[in-house]
Amino acid sequence: MSKVAKWSIALFLAMIPGLTYAESLINQIQGLATVAPTVRGKFSQTKVLSGVSKKLNSEGFFIVDRNKGVLWVTEKPIYQTLKVSSAGIRISNKTGVLMNLDARNEPSVKYINELVLAIFSGDMGALEKLFNYSGDITSKGWSLDLTPKNTSSVPFKKISISGDKAIGSIAFISKEGDLTEISFADVRPASILNKDEALQFQ
Repeated sequence: MSKVAKWSIALFLAMIPGLTYAESLINQIQGLATVAPTVRGKFSQTKVLSGVSKKLNSEGFFIVDRNKGVLWVTEKPIYQTLKVSSAGIRISNKTGVLMNLDARNEPSVKYINELVLAIFSGDMGALEKLFNYSGDITSKGWSLDLTPKNTSSVPFKKISISGDKAIGSIAFISKEGDLTEISFADVRPASILNKDEALQFQ
């Protein structure tokens, strides 16, 4: 079992009711693995808008750095980058910056920052602060449902996460009924960003 697999299991089992069992299992896993400062992988995404039958498909790769934030790069059908950090959210394409939102001035941006960074960096405390949760563990894997505690300024009604040895998929359901499903592959831990990745976070 890889380090990222052990980290993923530890993260999500920690949030599932059944405290004594979860603590015992987490302690065993934490004794074997350390959380990687950087995680990278590939994704495929399907979005279904409420009232629209056609699905919107995209794919690309992501990079998570504990200190820098999350970089989400869509390669198909149109190249676009989404960077989430404590400073804000920036969306760009090959010609330049399309949108730049400052977390200091936009409360909703701050929430999205906390949400994305919590999910992808393994910040259990932040997830518990933002969501009520329930989950299940079977011989085939685990699942976790998150519902926001503060619904007034949150764009999502529900978030579902599932996996086995690592995070396999995440589904977001918006208040309007839009569904976004993301599947992950080739998830790999690393000690540091490479030079190209570091440049993309600037």
